[in-house]
Amino acid sequence: MLLKIYPGNVNRALDDEHKPLLKGYGLGRDGKIYLEYLTDSISGKRQVVAALMPGGTPTIYHDCKSFEGPSPKPCWHLGAMSLAMPGHVPMPVNVERYQVTPVPIIKDLTEGILDRPGDFELLELVEDDSMTGEAEELVVPELPKEDSWIARYNLPVRVLKKVLAFREKQKETLTDEQKARIPEAKYIPSGNEFISAVSAMVYGPEGKRWEAPLLIGPKGSGKSTMAESLAAVFMLPVNKIFGGIDLNAEALLGARTLVPSEGIDLVTEAKLRSACKAAGMDSEPLVQKVRGAQMKIGFEPGILLQAVEKGEMIVVDEINMVIPEVTSLLHGLLDWQKTLSVPGYGTVTAPSSFRLVGCMNFGYSGTKNINEAFQDRFRSIQVPHLSSIQLANLVSQETGCKDANSRKLADLFEKLAQGVANGDFSERVLSIRALFRVAREEMDGCGMLKTVATSVLTEGLNDKFEVAQVSDIIEACIRD
Repeated sequence: MLLKIYPGNVNRALDDEHKPLLKGYGLGRDGKIYLEYLTDSISGKRQVVAALMPGGTPTIYHDCKSFEGPSPKPCWHLGAMSLAMPGHVPMPVNVERYQVTPVPIIKDLTEGILDRPGDFELLELVEDDSMTGEAEELVVPELPKEDSWIARYNLPVRVLKKVLAFREKQKETLTDEQKARIPEAKYIPSGNEFISAVSAMVYGPEGKRWEAPLLIGPKGSGKSTMAESLAAVFMLPVNKIFGGIDLNAEALLGARTLVPSEGIDLVTEAKLRSACKAAGMDSEPLVQKVRGAQMKIGFEPGILLQAVEKGEMIVVDEINMVIPEVTSLLHGLLDWQKTLSVPGYGTVTAPSSFRLVGCMNFGYSGTKNINEAFQDRFRSIQVPHLSSIQLANLVSQETGCKDANSRKLADLFEKLAQGVANGDFSERVLSIRALFRVAREEMDGCGMLKTVATSVLTEGLNDKFEVAQVSDIIEACIRD
């Protein structure tokens, strides 16, 4: 049974009535996390909840009256259990409706959650901290303080370990300039799409068989934000290129050009000094001037070549608009050799840190289906729109606007998305960035929410009929 834990479930677990019922958390020898609690404050009866987190959607073993009936609901016990789990609420979980038989616990986790040691009766804390090899594979490693934010993505343990090892290498090698080009992780997953992308980027031992994710989704689904969040997870500086007829091999790889040459050859310098001496001139100023004017043929690397040589991330946006000349360049980077052939320069083997992410969206003028053989080199991943609740949370976090306004804007976006799906108007009206603009302008006193939303969302439209339709939806969703 799939349920979702909400902030209200967590708040209830920590209120004055329920927090005293929480007796302790422990890490079991089997890799599960256990919670021992009192069923109520009078009977003194104790029970145990367990959670297993191999990655993806966690599984919680628990039975409760809240699960009965045609519409099961999450209970405060699930909220309490989430306190010991990586990630953040709202959090989807699989619920197995039965009471587990607890195994001995090898670590008391209560101190880090409730600021006190555990008070166990059903759970037995043993000194032997050994685990089975299989269980050790399931235990989430402790994250360094600066990496603690990664926990919210609930990565599978094996994937997380490879990510952390990758980040440690990056911390040792990145320059300050490169660190400044690492974006923040702002993507909010709707399902397992983020886990799938991270997993593809660390396929094989030490991530050596990685594959490039191809993020496929409608406009406004957050593909670019997801790509930047992947870069943040891997501590990779981002280089972006945008598909189109203007993007060619020379722009990506670079070209031969004239560059200043240091010094002049000895024969030329000797002849120059001899001529100056014969003419009774001081040769030094002339020699220095000639040295500065010397040019030679060099190579100016393009954005793709630079990213490959430095072991950074390249994000190809609207990859299905890329011309064949460019896709052929990417083939070598997408196979097991990870090489880039540059005419007149040579073949470059990408460092182990290099990564590539593609993004594509059907609907723009000029877009087309991607070549099947080319797409097969990617790990294709569907990126859906955020749910209304998730989008409202994102708008609030990004802009600091009132919750009531963020909910109205999220509902508005949902209605616009439905209109686009029905073919009522174009995808250009779907923009999460536009929602941020509306929220910020309203906060700065530029007008009422409805007025600002109408201005931001319609003034870029050329079709009067489309403007009228969008205005009607704004009128229905936002009532100041």
